[in-house]
Amino acid sequence: MTALTTFWLTLALVVLLFFGWAPPPGVVAASESGYRGALPQIPDRPIRMLPRSESRVREQSMGGGERFQRLSDTQDPSRWNTECLMQRQPAASSGDWTNSQPSTGHLQKRNSGERERARSSRRSVAGDKATVPAGSSPVYSLAVVNSTDMLCNGRSDICDLRYNQVTYPATHNSAAYDLKYDCQLSTQSCLKKETVCQAQAQNCTMGWEVRCTKISNTCIDRLPGWLHWLCGAFTSACQSTETVCLGWEQICTNSLEVCLLWGSACLEVIPNWAMPCLWENQPGHSIAQQLSDGIRFLDLGTCLSNNDTDIVMCHGNGITRAIGIPLDTVLSQILTFILANPYEVLTIEFNENDGDVAALSRIIVAKLLKYFTIPGTGLLFWPRSSMTEKWPTLREMILANKRIMVFMGDTYYPIPDPKPNWANQKDTWKMDGFRYTSDDTMPKQLNESYYGWCGKGAPTDGSFIQWQQIDINMGILAPDIINELKQGKVPQLCIGPLATETNYAFLEAIADFCYTRWPYWFRVRVNNYWDSDVFKIASHFNDMNVARVKAGSGNQITPY
Repeated sequence: MTALTTFWLTLALVVLLFFGWAPPPGVVAASESGYRGALPQIPDRPIRMLPRSESRVREQSMGGGERFQRLSDTQDPSRWNTECLMQRQPAASSGDWTNSQPSTGHLQKRNSGERERARSSRRSVAGDKATVPAGSSPVYSLAVVNSTDMLCNGRSDICDLRYNQVTYPATHNSAAYDLKYDCQLSTQSCLKKETVCQAQAQNCTMGWEVRCTKISNTCIDRLPGWLHWLCGAFTSACQSTETVCLGWEQICTNSLEVCLLWGSACLEVIPNWAMPCLWENQPGHSIAQQLSDGIRFLDLGTCLSNNDTDIVMCHGNGITRAIGIPLDTVLSQILTFILANPYEVLTIEFNENDGDVAALSRIIVAKLLKYFTIPGTGLLFWPRSSMTEKWPTLREMILANKRIMVFMGDTYYPIPDPKPNWANQKDTWKMDGFRYTSDDTMPKQLNESYYGWCGKGAPTDGSFIQWQQIDINMGILAPDIINELKQGKVPQLCIGPLATETNYAFLEAIADFCYTRWPYWFRVRVNNYWDSDVFKIASHFNDMNVARVKAGSGNQITPY
């Protein structure tokens, strides 16, 4: 090596040591990071693929790194909320928060009425896009910290109550929104029945009105009585469209064509008001929105679809059912929430269903395992080894990260033995209010049913006392309403107005009368939860639950 080469190498080393070395752009030394906790384990893929435009917006909003939210010490711990003590927020939410106290790490939510109105208008649609299973979901939640002031479902005083000593705010038919009448099933039902055509077919030269009336009569024979009003609408469509109303002689001799004709016109004759009036219990409020607002008990109705190979959410059964979003979408929204809120405990109940129960059961179990088995953590469901094992406290569920309880109705029994220890048969433990209010169509009837049931009180013979539930939901298909439907009129009473009539003072009166007459009220469940006192009543019940346990009478709530 020449002396000149040695000189230049020595000079370069001196300059480097004197001025220091700076990392390339984008590379930050670990010691300069503001985050000191354990890094979350991020699987290979995100929860859902974003459209390109949304993805670019999200990347820009993440420019300064991920953001964190902590509850202010002055916030009321008694309200049901989704904001947990050291809760990590997904990056998509970072645009809604501004750091008002950098020194303490507190973040304040911006008050943007315009943003909230825009978000509200697209709640159920935007919330129902995610359908990716657990295997591709990032673990958003940080490790929880056990402390005396830890918040469990928004309250510190219920952390050491057992799961079955807490009252949960719930929604009835939680996924009954954005529904459509199941025209495909209606057509299939039609195909299974014999033709009701008269032996002598009418001549094709007869007037449109006569032929369409006969088609309408066939429709009436094939549909249940309360849906006959649809046939009148079908007649109107038939009279106005030659492509819909084919010759009676041709149709009458071929049941298949009759049914296909009905299927093609089905959606056209269902009025726009029918879905939210008759079928939708939580219109405009997705599962994600309900959880964000504080609902902690989800009641899911399921129906088989795609030739019994998949499940959609639904309300009703048979030819009267309306169908909604896929079960995958619901489970994805629940998973996203539970990972982002490590101090929250949820209950999922599979209640009403339509289709082969064994097939439903098999698909439900498979999807639950698919979505809620987290790598390195295991299942998020709390397991129970025996019927006599005491239910855990909320604190135990949170610290173990087993924060979901699963209850099943008829779909529990087809599960092969040994059944999974996280699956609970709902009727073993609790009494649905619907059992003694199923015939109630007016608030007065509902009032009489609850006062009669609660006035009777709990049995005193030492037998197991089922958990009680306030379920404010009523049927609306009384004869006078059906008559209006047949005439194509909007009924005077729909699900929403009925809920509004019962969700405030009426609900509070029932709650006050009934609480002391039974040992334990497990849930308070309503329609149109956002227009109700459901959170107020659940919080009041929990105040009294805490008082009972502190007084040493916790075992009166339930023996185990």
